[in-house]
Amino acid sequence: MDWFFLGVFFIGLIMLIGITEGIRRSFHWAPEATRKVVHIATGLLIAATPLLIKSRTPLLLIAAAFAIVNAFAIRFNFLKGMHSTNRHTYGTVFYPLAFILLLLLFWENHKAVLIISVLIMAIADALAAIVGENIAHQHHYNLIGERKSIEGSITMFAATLGITFSGLKLGGIYNGYEITTAQCLWTAVIVGIIAVVTEALSRKGSDNLSVPLSVGFILHFMVTRFNSGVFAENIQLTIGVGLGMLIVIGSFYVQFLDASGAISTFLLAVLVFGVGGWKFGFPILTFFILSSLLSRVGKEQKKQLQQTYQKSSRRDLGQVIANGGIAGALVLIWNFERSDLLYYLYLGALAAVTADTWGTEIGFFAKKMPRLILNFKPVARGTSGGITIEGTLAGFAGATIIGFSGWLTNPSFISWHYMALIGFSGLFASFIDSLLGATIQAQFKCPKCQKITEKAVHCGGVATQHELGLKWVDNDMVNIICAFFGVLFVWFGIYLAQ
Repeated sequence: MDWFFLGVFFIGLIMLIGITEGIRRSFHWAPEATRKVVHIATGLLIAATPLLIKSRTPLLLIAAAFAIVNAFAIRFNFLKGMHSTNRHTYGTVFYPLAFILLLLLFWENHKAVLIISVLIMAIADALAAIVGENIAHQHHYNLIGERKSIEGSITMFAATLGITFSGLKLGGIYNGYEITTAQCLWTAVIVGIIAVVTEALSRKGSDNLSVPLSVGFILHFMVTRFNSGVFAENIQLTIGVGLGMLIVIGSFYVQFLDASGAISTFLLAVLVFGVGGWKFGFPILTFFILSSLLSRVGKEQKKQLQQTYQKSSRRDLGQVIANGGIAGALVLIWNFERSDLLYYLYLGALAAVTADTWGTEIGFFAKKMPRLILNFKPVARGTSGGITIEGTLAGFAGATIIGFSGWLTNPSFISWHYMALIGFSGLFASFIDSLLGATIQAQFKCPKCQKITEKAVHCGGVATQHELGLKWVDNDMVNIICAFFGVLFVWFGIYLAQ
């Protein structure tokens, strides 16, 4: 019977695509209009499948097939009714990939979560786009290179709120959840906020992946806590949303973050504090506040290096991911596997990026010129791979403070041995960062002023020429690798101690 429904489902999708493509060509409609029809109708069909099919295997196969077909369609420019828009997008590839992940995560015990997540992407996102593109006198914003509208975001929130609330009331009966009306509304508000923020940070259709997965996680988190009677963690998550808003507003006001950095920091705060509490929240807050303050010290003197460094002192989306991405991923894993080791690794990731940041910020004021880590020859300030004694000591101090912040929230958990391990792991990881900066990080030469820089554009808009390193390895990628090595060194130290 499953394969029968699969066949009907597959034929239905093919017919839908064919009909919309024919209508588009016959009436000369814009590809964006027919794409919305396909998007909504496909989402509704997908959302119904868990109610009709007993095994997820056929659904996994058909989703994988559509991901592959859509990827080829985008690559070779056919099925324009599905893929052509006024912007380049991979949404039709991300959509089935998101469905595959939702199937793997929630099929067995939480089909209501799966269905609601798909419906939010199918209906709320499409309505937001329709409103945002057609309403008069729109108010636009741009976070990461793709224009959004405030009206569209409001529509996204309202539609998500309605879908989540209704889905939990109806799906609760289907899935065996015992959730009150107030709890359904509470969950729907949080899910609506997360959906809007995640969609605002999307680009090239990535919201078709990020929105279903983020709302699916929040739904699962809150519903399972309500259903098991554990209210404290949902209260903690809600406080995390409020704390994230306060951090974002304050940091944006004092210019620690730009708009994209503020929104991504909000999501990171919700994850780290909302899921992990002060145990995880205090160390990353320590890193963020102290490192941001250090970046403001000697701001006037450091202006001379702004034409060298790829990024400014105001953190953007890339820097937030580079500095907090691995730490956030470890909190996510910890949510499902409450291992003590994961907490030590989390501190190691933060210690690494703290050591790197402090080494750079304080090393700037060193009396002697920095020396290249490869051969210890003097180099100009701001040169990738340059190190100083002052910067090295500051890096070790910063990494150790991260260990100390872990001790403050877990005094019986972090001994001085672990604090030392975290400090040295952060320091050694910062050396790896410097080594990568001197070897594989991309460096460019400005044809106008002849200076070496990390920037692809220099001197007020002049395109620079690739000089050294790998062109695709920027400072953010090097920082991610640095954080990874912080994790690796802590793990290795614990392994040796066993």
